[in-house]
Amino acid sequence: MRPATVFSFVSAMALMGAAASAAERFNLPQGPGRELVYGHCQTCHDLQSVLDSAGIRRGAWDAVLDNMKGFGLRISAEQRATILDYLATYLGPKPPPAGGGGNGSGGEVAAADGVKVYEDTCIACHQPNGEGKPGEFPPFAGNPDLFLAPDFPAVVALNGLEGPIDVAGQHLDNVMPSFDFLSDDEIAAVVTYIRTSFGNGSARPAGFADVTPAEIAARRAKPMTPADVHSYRASLKK
Repeated sequence: MRPATVFSFVSAMALMGAAASAAERFNLPQGPGRELVYGHCQTCHDLQSVLDSAGIRRGAWDAVLDNMKGFGLRISAEQRATILDYLATYLGPKPPPAGGGGNGSGGEVAAADGVKVYEDTCIACHQPNGEGKPGEFPPFAGNPDLFLAPDFPAVVALNGLEGPIDVAGQHLDNVMPSFDFLSDDEIAAVVTYIRTSFGNGSARPAGFADVTPAEIAARRAKPMTPADVHSYRASLKK
C-alpha cells in the first residue's frame, strides 16, 4: 500500500463517528485478538472501515496503530502486539481460510475470565481503576446502574446504550456500542467482576442475584436498540 493510501485510510478512521449498532456492525474474521480490536477500536470507529482495508501489509497496519495513538488509543505493548498480529494475519494480504470456532478467539473457548474480558474490551474507556473518563465514559466505581436489575449491565453489553445519563455527579451524552460478540459466559463473567471490584461489593443490595449465562442468552434472543436500553434504564430508575 502506498503511504498516501495508508494516511488516507487513517484520516478516514479518525473522522468516523461512534461505532455502528449491533444490527449494522460487520463481523470481523474469527481469530486470536478479535476481542481486542472490538474493545479498543469500535468505540470510536465504524469497523467497516477496518474491513474495507483488508489486504494491506503488516507494516501498513503497524503505521495505522502508531497513528491511532495520536487519537487517544491507549493499549499495552502486549495488547498492541496481539492486535497487530490479528490485523496482519486475518486482514492482511494472505488471510487463512475462514472457519474455526469460538466467539472470536479461534479453537476451543476457555472458561470465561472476567478480569481478562475487562482488560480486553472495557479498560480503554472505563480505565484500569474503573473510574471512566470524565465527560466521556461513565465510571464503574460507585455506579448505581450496576445494581438497577440483575440483568441490566448485561443488557447494555449486548445492545449498547445511547442517550444522556447522569452517573456519580457527571452528565454524559455518548454512545456505547454493542459488545454482543462476547459469549454469554464472558458477559456474565465480566459483569460479576465489575460488580465485585472497584469498591462496588459494599454497594450490592442484600440478596441481589448475579446474572447467569442462561439469562443473558434469553436477552440476546430479544435484541434492543441502544435507545431502547436508555428507556429501559429510565424505567428501572423510577
